Amino acid sequence: MNVVIIYGSPRKGNTYAATQLFKNEMLTWGTIEFTEFFLPQDMPEFCRGCMLCLEKHEALCPHSAYTLPILEAMLRADALIFTTPVFVLQTTGGMKAFLDHYSFLFIPHRARPEMFTKKAFVISSTAGAGTKEAIKTIVTNLKFWGVNRVYSLGFRMLGISFETMDQSRRAKIEGKIKTSAKHFYSEVASGKKRSPYLIARFMFYFRRGMLKKEDEEVSADKRYWIAQNWFKRNPF
Repeated sequence: MNVVIIYGSPRKGNTYAATQLFKNEMLTWGTIEFTEFFLPQDMPEFCRGCMLCLEKHEALCPHSAYTLPILEAMLRADALIFTTPVFVLQTTGGMKAFLDHYSFLFIPHRARPEMFTKKAFVISSTAGAGTKEAIKTIVTNLKFWGVNRVYSLGFRMLGISFETMDQSRRAKIEGKIKTSAKHFYSEVASGKKRSPYLIARFMFYFRRGMLKKEDEEVSADKRYWIAQNWFKRNPF
């Protein structure tokens, strides 16, 4: 099994510690090769909003030296893990900048068929509040990519670190992490393809209707959809 992890922060704090526990629990159930990327080191640029990836091709992105290798790794992977500590009640700036670079993967544009069978997990921690908002940002993007199933776990530390936490609370959180890791491993290992999210199906059929009305194959999106034969078949 191959799993790609996108870390939303270079700081190896609570979210990182939780992810290592998650990884180690997964490894107790089978052999896994983890490929890891840290933000912002592996994506140090902000999206310029130049629209080249949407209007022409993602290879023309001025930051393609960063975006394309990560994309290829994600497409090859059996599963994806995204992690983010909470920064001012949201995901980190590094994670947001990362996601901004992949809008061309949205179903209305040029979603990759590999994503339609892929499972993903989002991990987030906070000292006080905000995991729900931070997780939602990532989950929404992954659903728009067409990822088959997205699971998540957010938790409040109510302290600075695992070492300084109340022991009963720490044991409860660690138990949730291990249980989630076991479930996620089972989901990925099963290879079971679940029904696509309703929003994914809606976006696909709505966009297909729009693209059919284009008289010529002028847009990058329509050329891609023709190449995928999506006007004649349901990719899900």
